[in-house]
Amino acid sequence: MAVLTSIHALIEALRDGMPVNKVLLGRSRQDPKIRTVIDLCRQRGVIFQFVPPEAVDRKAGARNQGVWAEIAPVDFSTMDALLAAVKTGLVVILDGIEDTGNLGAIVRTAAAVEADAVLVSIRGSAPVNDTVWKTSAGTLGKVLLVQSRNLAMDIEKLKKNGFWVVAADQRAGMNFYDFDFKVRTAVILGNESKGVSPLLKKNADQLLAIPHAKTVESLNVSAAAAIMLFEAWKQKLK
Repeated sequence: MAVLTSIHALIEALRDGMPVNKVLLGRSRQDPKIRTVIDLCRQRGVIFQFVPPEAVDRKAGARNQGVWAEIAPVDFSTMDALLAAVKTGLVVILDGIEDTGNLGAIVRTAAAVEADAVLVSIRGSAPVNDTVWKTSAGTLGKVLLVQSRNLAMDIEKLKKNGFWVVAADQRAGMNFYDFDFKVRTAVILGNESKGVSPLLKKNADQLLAIPHAKTVESLNVSAAAAIMLFEAWKQKLK
């Protein structure tokens, strides 16, 4: 189970039909955003209850936005469903992303560029918890999530279905903006400290670097994801 304490993320989750079980409201009924939450709860048949603000604080902690919502666990999809629903031809592969904030931020970016799916390794990856919900700003329902038991095997499936597989690597000989993202592309992003694993680099068709000032050792993985994925989206729009 995950919880939401951000009113914006809650509104997005309700609009996207995510499995919201119960909502506690500690803010005025006259608040426009609370009215939106009430209307969406009624449309969806979601239980909601007005409680004293301190009751929300006890459930959500002091740093909340006057709401608390219980969300059922994310229903991960399958590779077959992904391949049957390809539209933009852009897939994100996360190889051991451990920080929940990074995972949520990358999911949000993937949704913003209309990626077909995000593949998350079942081993060594951050859990999809309330931090992921918050940092994704409720966009978990806007992009297909696939939990992969074997990324190498799933990469081969993508290749057999016409995808070029690229991996972010600062030592690569090609810069990311020189790659043709208009083709079906799967982008591998690696662990915060180790990067993409040697096996997945070997399986990639191309390694891509993000050039930056030499005074900076490396970019945060969620920042790297945003830079590379928006370049892919820009090219596909053309």
